[in-house]
Amino acid sequence: MASRGARTVGSNFILASLLASFSYLPFELVAKFTLVVCVGLFVVDPFPISRLVSIAGVAVVLAITRARQHFLLLEAEEEERQQQQQQSINSTSDKSD
Repeated sequence: MASRGARTVGSNFILASLLASFSYLPFELVAKFTLVVCVGLFVVDPFPISRLVSIAGVAVVLAITRARQHFLLLEAEEEERQQQQQQSINSTSDKSD
């Protein structure tokens, strides 16, 4: 009985370690890996619930990707706005000298 509990804890620890290591990888790589796993699960596993989980996984990856793209776009716009403000400040100070 104790060995079965130890096995469960060991497998949970391995899974947790694997998921934690994904946090150090680039987002694109993790997203592609997730999509491959979801497609594999959708094709291989005949149970309808696992197919729904696969579709939900793809939807989550899509939502995260769109949110990331939106954030990067906003960040680039903000950076461009700051550069324009800096240039206008520099040109104003040059004119006053």
